[in-house]
Amino acid sequence: MNYPSVKRISECLSVDNAIAMQIRGIIDGSTDPVTVGTDARQYVGSCFNRPSDYVVQLYAINELMQSYGVESFDSVHGTADYCNTGDSYTPTVLYFPSDGRFRVGCQGDYVKLSND
Repeated sequence: MNYPSVKRISECLSVDNAIAMQIRGIIDGSTDPVTVGTDARQYVGSCFNRPSDYVVQLYAINELMQSYGVESFDSVHGTADYCNTGDSYTPTVLYFPSDGRFRVGCQGDYVKLSND
């Protein structure tokens, strides 16, 4: 499976190499997201049933990025979940359940406007 590289994560998200390596580890499954910070662990603890792995991964990534929560949107590309940076055109980590892939990019580049 293709994952964003540490270099791409670091450059696009403007994080240092150590944070980029942690994010990559969460994405590729080599790092358990509930061991990173507290957000993912608290989210899992608040759910009656364990949420999807990718949602737990996004909560851990959200904490590392110091963004504003995990949200979702619908677009012509399907539904996606992402870490909200507060600006649609600031790069973030997105997950597309339709193809099971994480991407680094801008949420605004994927959203289909309702009046299209």
